[in-house]
Amino acid sequence: MSRTIPVPEVYIIWHPKCDVAGRLAPDIYNWLRPGNGLGPQVFYRSLKAPDGAESLPVPIPGEGRGNGGYPSLRRGANVQILILLIDCHLIADPAWRMWLQNISRYHSGFRRIFIPVALDPTAYNIPAPIRDLNFLRPTGLERVGEMRGGYAFQSALAPVSRSLLKQLTETLCRFMIGGTVDDSTMTKLSADEGMNPGQKKLKVFLSHAKADGTSPARRIRDYIYSQTQLAAFFDENDIAYASAFAKVLEQDLNADETAAFIAVRSSRYASRPWCRRELATFRRPRPEASNRTERWKLYPTLVVDSMDSREHTPGIPEFGNSTLLRWDEGGSEQEEQIVTTVLRDVMLSAFHSALGASMAPPSDHIVINWAPDPTSLLQIPRIRDVKEELHVVYPGRGMSYLELGILSEFFPRITFHSFEEYNS
Repeated sequence: MSRTIPVPEVYIIWHPKCDVAGRLAPDIYNWLRPGNGLGPQVFYRSLKAPDGAESLPVPIPGEGRGNGGYPSLRRGANVQILILLIDCHLIADPAWRMWLQNISRYHSGFRRIFIPVALDPTAYNIPAPIRDLNFLRPTGLERVGEMRGGYAFQSALAPVSRSLLKQLTETLCRFMIGGTVDDSTMTKLSADEGMNPGQKKLKVFLSHAKADGTSPARRIRDYIYSQTQLAAFFDENDIAYASAFAKVLEQDLNADETAAFIAVRSSRYASRPWCRRELATFRRPRPEASNRTERWKLYPTLVVDSMDSREHTPGIPEFGNSTLLRWDEGGSEQEEQIVTTVLRDVMLSAFHSALGASMAPPSDHIVINWAPDPTSLLQIPRIRDVKEELHVVYPGRGMSYLELGILSEFFPRITFHSFEEYNS
């Protein structure tokens, strides 16, 4: 049986009378599609189909209703993820309940995964087999109550959205890292079924300059161990006394389970040789197995800027296109934001690797899973020593004219193509 890593397309499904779901759906979309065509394809299913006799939305691929809607998944995808935002309106609508029950039992010909979200206690009355799954349960819904519209409603939904995105990100990240897709026609229901039971915990490497204190790194480490199923590398805990310091760092930075790097950028970070060595080691592209086309992957780096307004520091080119978040020592929810963001970036990195693996460009192409920058590209031997025309294919819809102009000055013999350009 053929088994490949998942390349999902995502559907967000909710009843049109559910105001809460209608506000949460754009948050999910924007989170999974952070801009410039990055991330999986995401579609809404809520409003009634224009020519539908019932109150049901436009068919999803492979559901078997009417003409079946789209007969198959979009190009490159091999698994369908359905995020169900379930509330009392959906439960009270017999047509919607029957529709979801039919979808959950229909053999679509490709992998289909359901992620049910309980927006109120009635959600657990959804028919089997969806009812038997482990629901996501965002916190803070009790404060929303009967509010409708206005600033108070939106303000009350903010913690609900953060909680839902945190749970959803962890679920999708686990699936993208540990999941596989087989060539059977059986419909699968649980995202956790895609996990490898023997898989090690994902690890986040925390890099910081001790000369500037350890508060941000310690707080992030404590959050990881108390609020997530991740592990963290923190040198005070994970390097034994009298051990070979450099060897331990090298092993952990290059370990497969080390899926992300968080750099706490303080005023002296750039001047600390070990910090720079950690960053440079992790930001080194790694080759991926391929029968024909050369493929490279780069795990995500997130920068936490902990400097105050009076400090200054030199720039660090190794940061490249890394995501940057500002640290506030008095902030109460920033650890969650930092960890959830880096998990989202891990999920996107895995998705773009999988999507790149589904392409079959000729041998004069190189496929990468990150937005290209000179510092990272120069570490790929074939690019650094290019002697003939070469093509680089990268995620998203494409870079700006300014960015492409800068890259062309560094690499005049290389042409850059976005995934969307290549697939069009």
